[in-house]
Amino acid sequence: MTQLMQALSYCMAFMLLAQPVQADQHVNVLLYHHVSANTPRSTSLSPQEFASHMAYLHDHGYQVVDLGQAISSIQAGDELPTKSVAITFDDAWRNIYTNALPIMEQYDYPFTVFVNTDPIDQNNRIAMTWDMLRDMKQRGGTLANHTKDHDYLVRKPTYNQQWLQDTLANIAFAQQRLEQETGPTNKWLAYPYGEYNLALKQALKERGYLAFGQQSGGIAAFSDWQALPRFPAAGPYSNLKTLKLKLASQPMPVDYHGFPEPVIRLDEANANPPTLSISMLRQERKGVRDQVRCFILGAVETPIWQDKQHWQVSASAALPAGRSRYNCTSPIWGQSNYYWLSQQWLVYQE
Repeated sequence: MTQLMQALSYCMAFMLLAQPVQADQHVNVLLYHHVSANTPRSTSLSPQEFASHMAYLHDHGYQVVDLGQAISSIQAGDELPTKSVAITFDDAWRNIYTNALPIMEQYDYPFTVFVNTDPIDQNNRIAMTWDMLRDMKQRGGTLANHTKDHDYLVRKPTYNQQWLQDTLANIAFAQQRLEQETGPTNKWLAYPYGEYNLALKQALKERGYLAFGQQSGGIAAFSDWQALPRFPAAGPYSNLKTLKLKLASQPMPVDYHGFPEPVIRLDEANANPPTLSISMLRQERKGVRDQVRCFILGAVETPIWQDKQHWQVSASAALPAGRSRYNCTSPIWGQSNYYWLSQQWLVYQE
């Protein structure tokens, strides 16, 4: 993490032929889970930390926008306010209602909560109730789908037709419960744990869903709409110093639809470590190409360029079981900030 932040700080100071910065056509999305000092730190930040995040956004000119409106503007090719940010929460924990909502209301900030519906139906004491969710919707919140039971969707013995039918039924059940209890609901899904495969992604596209992962980054017109990134902002990522650097970034303009299968199944002898092959949407200057860096398993990896538009990168060692990420950055020619790209991998064996 120290190497990553040092490199990003350098990118922030990278000044080339400064040009006027125009209105944005992207939005950076923050991801939270618990807002509590008494829940697992890995997915939590305290109410005081969350308040400091919201105050920072307010005091430094960030425009907290409604996620749905931002997506509609981006898809229509319309500009967003400069420094647009959207706020999201996963899992519908009760402490979002008790601790986060009052802080967001101080600033009149819109937000989105992705709901797994079984804990609500089962009256889980640490989850919100349907009344709380309805109230949040009346007070500036958007509700969306996080499956019925927060199951691992792709950690399964095989990806056959029965697996796909069961997974889609899980998602459809949660969508139905949200609509029954809270009214019309966008067809958005946040993958539990950010885990998906290409088959599920394609099935969701065919059914009209947008889907969100947990790999870091922002959203632009060239994004993969069934693998949308969000910047985790809790636990080890709650430090405001590092969050400032992420908020200043822009989505790297690449062909995200060409990304490889994110699940590395060891029982099928998939290559590990995987290679991420990137096709930029335009040719890049040498000054930018020379400074693209990827941060993998605590190490800094330098990509190999095939030409001015294509490069690839791989970890120097096999990825461990579970989730890992390749986070890559590059300076933006003519600006003082930088591009961000992230790919999450799941190494899995039944």
